[in-house]
Amino acid sequence: MIPISTSRLREAAAREPLGLYLHVPFCRDRCTYCSFVTTRDESLKEAVLGRLERDVRDWGGRLGRPRVDTLYLGGGTPSLLTAPELARLTGAAREAFDLRLAEATLEANPGTLDLPWLEAARALGWDRVSFGVQALDDVLLERLGRIHDSAAALEALDWARRAGFSRVSADLMVGIPGQRLDRVLRDARTLVEAGASHLSIYLLDLDKACPLRGQVDSGKLALPTEDETADVFEALQAEVPRLGLAPYEVSNYARPGQESIHNSRYWERRPYLGLGPNAASQLGDWRWTESGVITAWAEDRGRAEVQELDAAEALAELPLLGLRMHRGVHWGELRARAAALNLTPLAEAWEAQLEPFVKAGILLRDGEVLRFSARGMLVSNGVLEIFV
Repeated sequence: MIPISTSRLREAAAREPLGLYLHVPFCRDRCTYCSFVTTRDESLKEAVLGRLERDVRDWGGRLGRPRVDTLYLGGGTPSLLTAPELARLTGAAREAFDLRLAEATLEANPGTLDLPWLEAARALGWDRVSFGVQALDDVLLERLGRIHDSAAALEALDWARRAGFSRVSADLMVGIPGQRLDRVLRDARTLVEAGASHLSIYLLDLDKACPLRGQVDSGKLALPTEDETADVFEALQAEVPRLGLAPYEVSNYARPGQESIHNSRYWERRPYLGLGPNAASQLGDWRWTESGVITAWAEDRGRAEVQELDAAEALAELPLLGLRMHRGVHWGELRARAAALNLTPLAEAWEAQLEPFVKAGILLRDGEVLRFSARGMLVSNGVLEIFV
């Protein structure tokens, strides 16, 4: 258990509803770009699910069965669970927590499910599904090591609609070696036409060791240039809203009312509890991450890394995360919070550092609200480093 007193954790959990994240680390195969905590060893499945179920019940009891308004099953590949295994985890969460859900999301990969599985998930109360599509170009999918082709991806979206999911998200990856601008735009249009009401558009990240990184480093494959990648993002910024999906975060677009409520809580710095190997939690001023060594975690041998944020660190996260949102940050409110914490000089220093970005048109000021321009979204990481 986390070395924080139960009474203090209960007090933090009672302030507002929590988000509950459950991590399922199993994958049928490992994508060539993946550096996440996953395993193909299904012999660990019972041990992992047993520990996850125990943790759900233990934490529900420790926190006094708090209210949970968003539930998220991520991975890995949660769609590798059988319908009975999914029912087992769902039932444990319902017993241990006061689930009054505004949203229940599960991640799924095309090629690992069928219509009956989606129907079973929907019957258990899951109402949002997020598909790891990445592309609809079969050459690129093979390059990424995906186990599905474009036909399977579109079939999965159709099954989700037929199973009764009205909230369907699809991931689209940008910056893949050999990817063409016209094809990315066509993929976005095809996914929306197939029923996706939410798109998450990610840049291929090869910061950590992975097979695709090795191919790039050896010269076998070439990544698009920064200018080429920026061209793709700018074209998507123009095209996706024409498809009826509005931007609400740096990488996310949705039809009105289809935004990810669970993921938004991270950017809004609202509390969440993460259970499973490498899962992260934030309650009050505490943050911790479970062990990322799957076997150690399953045997309850891994130690969680606990951090207690000080006032300055907690304040910095408001603009660090909030500026990712399309609506931006109300700087007057942030300034008032800084004053209440005796941190006015820190807020003033940030304002001075941000002013050049305002003059350059990277940040827009609308009264007291500060937000990124469309161009600024492309270079947001460089600006957000101010708060790290």
